[in-house]
Amino acid sequence: MSTPAAPPSGTPSPEEGPEGRNDWATASIDRIVDVVERLRSVTTQPAITGIRAVVHGVFVAFCLVAALVLGSIGVFRLLDVVIPGESWSAHLVLGATLFTLGAWFWSRRTPRSRP
Repeated sequence: MSTPAAPPSGTPSPEEGPEGRNDWATASIDRIVDVVERLRSVTTQPAITGIRAVVHGVFVAFCLVAALVLGSIGVFRLLDVVIPGESWSAHLVLGATLFTLGAWFWSRRTPRSRP
C-alpha cells in the first residue's frame, strides 16, 4: 500500500483554503496561547500558591488551637478525678506545673542586646 503524496509546500491543501490561511491562524492562536500561559505562570500561579499556603496555615493554626484547648480541658478533668479533694486541688497542681514550666523557659531565654 502506498500513502498519498503530500502536496508541494507552495500549494495549500484543501483543508487550509486559499493562501494557507488556516496555517497562519493556527500559528497566531498558538502564539497568543503561549503568551497567555507564560503571563499566567509568572503572575497568577505564585499568587495562587501563596493564597493556598495562607489558607492551609490558618486551617492548621485553628486545628492546633482547638487541640490545645481540648487537651488542657482533658488534663484538668483528669486531674480533678485523680487528685482527691475539690477542683481547687486540680487548679493548684495545674497552676504549679505551668508556673514551673514558665519559670524554666524564662531562665533559658537570652537577653536582648540594647542599642
